[in-house]
Amino acid sequence: MTGGSGHRSQRNSEGNKARNNRVKGDLLLEDISDGTETKGVIVARVMKRLGCGRMEVCHFNDKGEAFMLTAPLRGGLRGKGKKTVWVDIDSLVVVAETDLGRKTHEIISVLTLEQTARYRKLVPTADPRLFMKSGAETTESVEDAIEFAEEDEDEIDIGAI
Repeated sequence: MTGGSGHRSQRNSEGNKARNNRVKGDLLLEDISDGTETKGVIVARVMKRLGCGRMEVCHFNDKGEAFMLTAPLRGGLRGKGKKTVWVDIDSLVVVAETDLGRKTHEIISVLTLEQTARYRKLVPTADPRLFMKSGAETTESVEDAIEFAEEDEDEIDIGAI
């Protein structure tokens, strides 16, 4: 039996994890729009999940060079928070430098779709590869593809061996 004094009263409220995530993303976007220095904070794209809360992320510098980082998720998502803030492949995340020993970077926030659109407007010089989805078609031509030629060989009868 479910119920109690606060059973349905908190149903549509935003959880702490989701609120903290949204606020951190909004603060970064405000700093970018104000022209404030955001040294040590980058926006990257999740390329691969490595397990134990670690992600392989890719970010692009101003010259268009790509850098791959292994960044753990700050304060692993447990409880109800893991359902509201979901880090998946191709998500845009805010990564901060930690200046610690082995952990050099960590993910502090995940950008929502609205925040991603706003970031795209604020930073028109951002690399377009940052916003591509993994299922998107590339611009490579078919001529650049590698073809493997299959040679006709005699079939081997396994029963005769």
